Amino acid sequence: MNNLFYTNSISGQTLLLEDQEAAHCALVLRKKVGDVIYVIDGKGNRYKCGIDKLSKRDVACTILSTETNEKSENITIAIAPTKNRDRLEWMIEKLVEIGVERIVLMNTKNTERTRTNLERLEKKAISAVKQSLRFYIPEVVAMDYKEVLEIEAAFKHIAHCYDDLEKEKSQTETEVGHAKRSRSVPSDSRSKQLILIGPEGDFTTQEVEQAFEAGFQGLDLGKFRLRTETAAIVAVTLFQ
Repeated sequence: MNNLFYTNSISGQTLLLEDQEAAHCALVLRKKVGDVIYVIDGKGNRYKCGIDKLSKRDVACTILSTETNEKSENITIAIAPTKNRDRLEWMIEKLVEIGVERIVLMNTKNTERTRTNLERLEKKAISAVKQSLRFYIPEVVAMDYKEVLEIEAAFKHIAHCYDDLEKEKSQTETEVGHAKRSRSVPSDSRSKQLILIGPEGDFTTQEVEQAFEAGFQGLDLGKFRLRTETAAIVAVTLFQ
């Protein structure tokens, strides 16, 4: 199984590849009637199909068997999108290949790109899912910073460059008798994780303090300063 196709057009025991998926199947891979292909729906199902009819516009198939996988991705990563579109798209592809449940493009005070083409990024995510032979397509959405702070998760982390704020937070927690191990990675990788990665200019101190008040812990990504897309990939890799 070298190639996967994607569709959301399924009815009973038949499915249809359309547009680019159909063109790739018929024109690039030169599949024929009777050939067997594998198709995902992005929701955990992979179908073994026989081609009944094909053209460059659509490919009609009969489902021969279905394989279903439970979702193993449990990471929501919220990132301030980079100004450079190529870097942003590259980051989306790599995060999907490593494995995330949801990607949130976060609007912070220092975010340079405030408008993004979500439809284009969703196509990049689908391509990365097929490349890595995954079953689930992560959701790609846009949110303001305050909305992101309200996302529910068992563990919440924020990567930032304000060591003084970490020291103040640690001292305060110790004084009130609730010291926590900050800047750490939970041992239970099955729990829902929420990771915040700021823009190139970092979060503001106020934003970091708001995250602490919302129950976030600092996330240590090493002693060197990383670009936004590098930090995102390192953070997700830590939890995988």
